Amino acid sequence: MRPLPGFLYSFKFKISALVIGLLLFAGIGAGGVSLLIAESELRQVIAHQELSLLTGAAAFIDNDLQNKRQQLKALTEEISERGLPQERLQQLLESRESLRDNFFNVNVFDLSGKLVASLRDRNAKRINISGRQYFKDTLSLQEGVISPPFESALSGRPVVVITQPLRDAEGRVTGILLGAIDLLRPSFSAQLDALRAGADGYLFIVTDSGLTVHHPDKSRLLEQGDDGPGTLLEAALRKPDGWQDNVLDDGVPVLLVHKHLREVDWTIAISYPVRSAFATMQSVRLRALLGAALLIACAGVFGWVITKNLLRPLRQLHRHVVAISAGQADIAVFDVSRKDEFGHLSRAFFGLSQRREQAERELHRLATTDVLTGIHNRRMFDALLPQALARAARSGQPLALAILDVDHFKDINDTLGHAAGDQVLIEFARRLSGAVRATDTVARLAGDEFVIVFEQLSSTTEMEMLGRRVIEAMHVPFTLGAAQRAVKTSIGIAVTCAAATTAEELMRAADQALYGVKAAGRDGYAVHQAGAARRQPPELRSAL
Repeated sequence: MRPLPGFLYSFKFKISALVIGLLLFAGIGAGGVSLLIAESELRQVIAHQELSLLTGAAAFIDNDLQNKRQQLKALTEEISERGLPQERLQQLLESRESLRDNFFNVNVFDLSGKLVASLRDRNAKRINISGRQYFKDTLSLQEGVISPPFESALSGRPVVVITQPLRDAEGRVTGILLGAIDLLRPSFSAQLDALRAGADGYLFIVTDSGLTVHHPDKSRLLEQGDDGPGTLLEAALRKPDGWQDNVLDDGVPVLLVHKHLREVDWTIAISYPVRSAFATMQSVRLRALLGAALLIACAGVFGWVITKNLLRPLRQLHRHVVAISAGQADIAVFDVSRKDEFGHLSRAFFGLSQRREQAERELHRLATTDVLTGIHNRRMFDALLPQALARAARSGQPLALAILDVDHFKDINDTLGHAAGDQVLIEFARRLSGAVRATDTVARLAGDEFVIVFEQLSSTTEMEMLGRRVIEAMHVPFTLGAAQRAVKTSIGIAVTCAAATTAEELMRAADQALYGVKAAGRDGYAVHQAGAARRQPPELRSAL
């Protein structure tokens, strides 16, 4: 009977081992299931953040293409209404300075495909584009199209063209107006590259046929990508808008986020290495496994309860993301002081959200800033003027609008070249900004046309002093390379009256004042009262 205690001891040891094994299995199983749930939620949150950023970029490109199409359509309607013959279209293109800001080149072709006018070079070689598919599509559909990217025969650069049919007074198509977008121009490519600045991965754009429109490696532009089964391109083009994390990019697992554009048959996508995209999950995985191992000694069920408690902040983090996406909370909810893994993860989301907000602010700045001069553009002015009029009506203080032209600006372009003309516009905008008060707003409408919105005026007579200050700011000669040139300006100023004044009335009064200054010899200013009968201004020339 002596062996019995040893047997019992062995039996107890086996039972203990079995119990410990069951607890180990239960603890690891509970921890593993909890970890899988956590990783699944994390993947959805991270992918949703990237998709939101990509949606903002897609909306920016769609709006930009739509604005360019509308600009070309407005120009074709003007040509039709004025009944301009083809020999006058070169002069018309050169008179529209805003076309240079939005397009690399604008051309006119007749129905046989021959070049009639070119914005960039009136002496450009006379090419024929009758064989181009976008030319045939425009004539057959009798409406504007956006072409696939191709190499321009005029410049040799990768471009995308937007077309609009030209019509005569009876509505017959007489030619095609074509605006080219340079895919290497900073206003297109640099803005897209900036969205991924400082982050792993890259942003690219492809057509539905797999032709590359944008890529960080500029040598791949116009390249026909491989859209075979299992490729990155096949996943971006054949799957619904959204995200996938089981895609290989040159053998590297990536998070692929993609969205189809509204205005053109392009897909914009982000390829983000999984290792970088889900880097914060590594810390969560390690801590969860250690926690599961420590909880085995207590009990599997107890471990499950603890794991659920650990995952509670993650569910709160997910609720924060949903609330921010719905506009019910600010990203500051991510900036927590917790020292554990969820605190690190929440602060990581805070940094990611800050980057997204910065990108959205940058997109808004690009959309409301004049590319050449760095001041506000027409879009910003159109939104600001009604708001300024409403503020003036509430405060009872007068408001003034000044419209300015650079005197003889066309002569500067014709004699010194467009590069010198650009220097004049940049320096003109700088001097304007320095001559006004901090409460005033300066914007460039198009070409050499600028506006100033004067708010919080103490009286209507204060405009006399402000007008002289702007005129005097331009009297110092402009430095153009090694030479200097006198540059003058004409200013038409309209001041609101006691009665309610609309933006249209204010613009009309300022235009009338400007025409009066030009008729009197330029280099001066005139002040008109909006809504009042037109009068001769008290001073049409600046003091020397």
